[in-house]
Formats: sequence, C-alpha cells, structure tokens
Amino acid sequence: MKKRLVASLLCAAMTASMVIGCGSQTNSDSQETSSSQKETEESADLANDAEMEDFESATPEQVQEFMNDSDENTVLVDARPQEAYSGWALEGAANGGHLKNSQLFSARWLDCEYADAAPREAYLERAIEDQGITEDSEVIVYDYVGDQAAHVAQYFNDQGIENVSVFQANEMIDMGTDLESYENYDMFLPTEIVKSISDVKTGKETELSEDAKAIVGENLDNVILVDVGWGNAKESSYFSGGHVPGAVHINTDSYERPRVYVPEKRSDYAKEWRLISLEEFRDDLCPQYGITKDSIVILTGRDTSPQGRLGFMLRSLGVKTYAMSGALTAWSYNGYELDTDEGTLVIPESVDGFGSDTIANPDEILWMDDIKAILSGEVEGQVADNRSEDEWNGEYSGYSYHDLAGRIEGSVWCLQGDDENGEYFDNVDGTPRTQAELVAYMEGCGLDTSKTVAFFCGDSWGAAHIAYFCQSVDINTIKEWGNGWIPWSNEGNEFIDHNGNKVQYD
Repeated sequence: MKKRLVASLLCAAMTASMVIGCGSQTNSDSQETSSSQKETEESADLANDAEMEDFESATPEQVQEFMNDSDENTVLVDARPQEAYSGWALEGAANGGHLKNSQLFSARWLDCEYADAAPREAYLERAIEDQGITEDSEVIVYDYVGDQAAHVAQYFNDQGIENVSVFQANEMIDMGTDLESYENYDMFLPTEIVKSISDVKTGKETELSEDAKAIVGENLDNVILVDVGWGNAKESSYFSGGHVPGAVHINTDSYERPRVYVPEKRSDYAKEWRLISLEEFRDDLCPQYGITKDSIVILTGRDTSPQGRLGFMLRSLGVKTYAMSGALTAWSYNGYELDTDEGTLVIPESVDGFGSDTIANPDEILWMDDIKAILSGEVEGQVADNRSEDEWNGEYSGYSYHDLAGRIEGSVWCLQGDDENGEYFDNVDGTPRTQAELVAYMEGCGLDTSKTVAFFCGDSWGAAHIAYFCQSVDINTIKEWGNGWIPWSNEGNEFIDHNGNKVQYD
C-alpha cells in the first residue's frame, strides 16, 4: 500500500519501537518484517551490572536542593520508565509523576529491543545533550525500586560524566513531594494495565488488577483490545511478529480505503489511501468491530503511527481511546508474551450501530479547509512538513504511486526522523520525549508551539504519530492534518517544485 520504496529496508527493520516517515508498508515490505527484525536486532546492548552501592548516595536534602535550584550545572535525572515520569503510579508507588525539575533518562533505553537504522547511541547522546548534561555536570540519578538509577549512573560514568550520585526516591514519591506530571499522560496506557486486561479477556486470570479497574471498571464487555497495522491478519505482523493476546486486528486499509479521487490521472498514479470521512468511519467501520459511543478502545501494535491515526479518528467520535505505551517494546521488555497462534484469531463482534449520529469532537483532526485557512492567514497558526529532506526539496514524491514532488508555500520544515539520528520525537523505546525536549526541537525548526501547528507528510501517518506524542505531554496545539501532501498536490493546489517554481497539477 504505502511508503517510499527506498525506505522499505528501514521500515522492515522496525520492530516494537518506531517507523521513520509517514506511510505504511507494501505487502512485500510487510513480509520482510519478521526476518529483517532478527537480522538487524542489535546483538549487544548498553545494560550493565551496576548496583546502588557502587555510587555515592545523595541525601534527601541534596535532592531537594536540585529540585529547587536553577543552576545549569546541576541535573536531577529520573531513571524510571517514561510512563512513570509522565504520570502513572508504577512499581508499587503511591503516586505517579516525576520529581520537580528532573530530566528523563530511562534505564530501559539501555537494553530494550531496538532495530532501527540509526544507532541506539544516537538517541542516548541526544538525550544527554538536550538535557544539558556535560562532563562538568553534577548529576543525581533517582528511581523508585533502587536498581535503575545505578544502571543509568554507570552509563553516564562510561560517557565521561564522573560526578554522579544515586538516590532511591520511593519515600519522596510516595509522599508526593513536589511531583509534576502531564495532564494528558493517560493518552497512553502502561503495559502493566493492558496485560491485566489481556489476561482476563483470554481467560488467564479472572480478576482485573486494581489499576486496570480504575481505567475500565469491573466489566470488560465494552473494552476492545485492538492490534492496528497495515494488511489483514495474515499479511501483517499480527501472527508473524505476534500481538497482544485478545486483540482484534484492524487493517489500516479499512479506514484509509484505496480509492481513485482524481480519475483523470494515469492509472499508475490515480489511487490514493486517504482517510475516509468521519461519518463513514462512524456508521460503517465502527459497528463492524463492535465499537460504539460507549466503548473503551485500547490500541496496540508494532507502530505508534497507525495507533495515532486510528486514535484521532476514534477520539473525534468521542470514544474513550488509549494507546499502549511504547508500541510493543515495553510489552516485551516486561517479559510479556505475544500471541502468534493462528488458532486464536480474534473475530470482531459486530453491532447494529454506533449509537450516535454526531461527531463529538470535530477538531481532533484538521482537514484541507483548515490548512488553507491557516496558510492564508485567516486562522492563526502554522503548517509543518515532517517529510524527508528530498521530499521537502521536491526531489522525490515519497511514494511509488505518486508522481508530484515539492513543498507547500508557507509551510515550515520540521523533520520527523532520518537514518542517522532516528526519530526526533521519540525516545529509543518508542515513547514520547519530554515536553521541554519536544518544544525545544520544534521551536528550533521555526515553529511557534503556543499556536496551532498542523503537521503533515505524504499521507499524514507520521503527522498523527507526532500529534499524538505531543498532546500526550500537554503540547495540545500540535495537530494532525488528516490529508497531507498527496491529496494537496493531486487536487491542483499550488506548490513549489525542485526548481523553486510555483506549479500545480492540471
């Protein structure tokens, strides 16, 4: 179906963490995924056997001082998973969130599954640099359980950062001492909660965990676990790579149906994969999968881009929707098994209707008219192009089935990722970077995150990924443009070609 052929090897190499670009895979790309995953998976990681006793222990008073000072040379670092940092109470903690003024450098980043084209160290070095950690810094690394901080401290030592002490912050966290969290942290669900729901759905357990009950209640009748990705169950990684047990597979083609929108184009370039209308999605697709206005949908799968894409569609209808954190990386890291048994294919239970004839939240996704209003100055905001440099320069359309290359006048280039540096909006484990890091990156690209910013790429898969990540850390001005470059250029809208000329398809 979609994605530039020159990037097929990169796309095939993606496992549980991320996809660079904004398309899904062709059938042949999808078939490569399971074998390429093993071939490209790093044979070694950066984990270590360090223990808290190997480092000087910081005192509560020192930690409190770091929490309240503005000295750039002192850095407080949270070594826990991103989910805990953002707001979830994990590992037995009484509270979620991070100590005030702390940065995030999760111990999970050192040894989680990873098979991207960019080296793992590209993510780790970027985090250190962006968090202002240098060889001259005085660093305190903390955790809750008392082992993650030591692993991160040892990694810092290995990078030449010597003035590092550790702290087990369980008492501070349990007391709620100056904790900060994101209001939208629950756009992602930790794997621990999803695992409990999965176990009950598949009959492995009879009782939900208290954390799971707090999210979905006592009854799972309205809860739908979804594995979302391109291709039907056999074509996708649903069986070949494995899926969360109990999850029904949704093919992205079901809500991005391949159709000819510009019939006068040559057949090689006439077909597009556009999002269907919200009305068609509500009245046709949702009932097929038993999704109603009262459903609770939990999105899983190997790539956060289709999760974000489907997530915004569901949220537009007012459906309570979550994505599982870290795609499948955190799931595997926690030792949870994936289902690869074709005998356990989950068949969706259809319903008569969605239960509502309204679009509850029409502004979740921006559409063509919204973009034109921004570009004309009628509406305040910016349009951000997250495609690759050769696409931005008009040297390549980005897709084998699309023949028009260029950029939209007035848009701002903000690259999503590349082979050398990986994904700029992601941590190495496929979780969102911190709010401060994301704001700094986008503003460095010339974006004003205090105003509406509509991201797009070829078909806006990557834009959905970016918007979902940004909103989960409370940058709510970042939006997905549901159409993207292909519809814009196909419909005769003006653009700038590789020679700098203003042109349009006629």
